[in-house]
Amino acid sequence: MKTVLGSVIYAFIATCASAWAQTVSVAQISGTAKDASGAVLPGVEIKVTQTDNGVSRTTITDETGSYTLPNLAVGPYRLEASLAGFAT
Repeated sequence: MKTVLGSVIYAFIATCASAWAQTVSVAQISGTAKDASGAVLPGVEIKVTQTDNGVSRTTITDETGSYTLPNLAVGPYRLEASLAGFAT
């Protein structure tokens, strides 16, 4: 009986997880800014613009060159990076 109950619970959780995964309404973009030699770049301005509606958000890379833009609406984005002394 315990085996059947365990299997039923597992199947229920697996089914629900699949359904929950399909209702994602927010996303995030993250990465690391590096130069041509592979060195990380702190202080880079990262701007993402949703191409469907033109809404944009901006962040600055940290001391390891990393950035994260959380809680973005799902959709296509254009990413721009800029730092003084570098071509965009």
